[in-house]
Amino acid sequence: MFGGMRGVGIVLFDYDDTLVDVGEAREFARRVVAGRISSLTGVGESVVLDVVRGVESRMESLGLFDRRVWFWRVVAELGVELGVDLINELVRVYWDSWSSRSRLFPETLPVLRQLRACGYRLGMVTNTDGEPGLKRDRLRRDGVYDFFDLIIVAGDDTEHVKPHPEPFLKALRVLGVEGREAVYVGDRVSTDVPGAKAVGMYAVIVDRSGSLGIDDLGGGSRPDFIISSLLDLPQILGCNG
Repeated sequence: MFGGMRGVGIVLFDYDDTLVDVGEAREFARRVVAGRISSLTGVGESVVLDVVRGVESRMESLGLFDRRVWFWRVVAELGVELGVDLINELVRVYWDSWSSRSRLFPETLPVLRQLRACGYRLGMVTNTDGEPGLKRDRLRRDGVYDFFDLIIVAGDDTEHVKPHPEPFLKALRVLGVEGREAVYVGDRVSTDVPGAKAVGMYAVIVDRSGSLGIDDLGGGSRPDFIISSLLDLPQILGCNG
């Protein structure tokens, strides 16, 4: 699915699973937290891990990213009790574990540099991590913060998180452009496409696994382009230098 996009001067990105590989980090953090809860409560680690995964899925579908809320729900479903200090410890352990395993995709920095060299303005619209300031700290740690003219952390900088149009609309307003002048690049159709399309942006999905099926492309969630790697992005933007 290739072709040009006339009039686009802004490229906005999602972060996790788009620019940074967090697949291993996410699972490692789950397992560390499950092990810690198991050691504190005596509940089997595999049982805790199943509950952690289930709560995570439901919370993300509701747009709730505060890990304190997640872990309160986990212990409630397990029928055990932990104090506030221990819940806060779980949050710290979770994010320390996550950070130790997350890595930029190898193509991220070369593509960002190439787009900047072609004159594109770069920005980010990404959901909160549930801890104010944490997402920006991660961007700085990963060495990509200064590539972006704009960073909107939905849920920190806006009332609503993606896929709501609000964070996308705020990005356009701050940059002083119309939707047709921007393209949004993400990895999840359900989260990254509807809001971008609602404000008139082009939408690109990076499907590294090649698992995106026709059933994922219905209604207002149809991206304009599907690519298998960020390395394909400059081509569809006509940035071949």
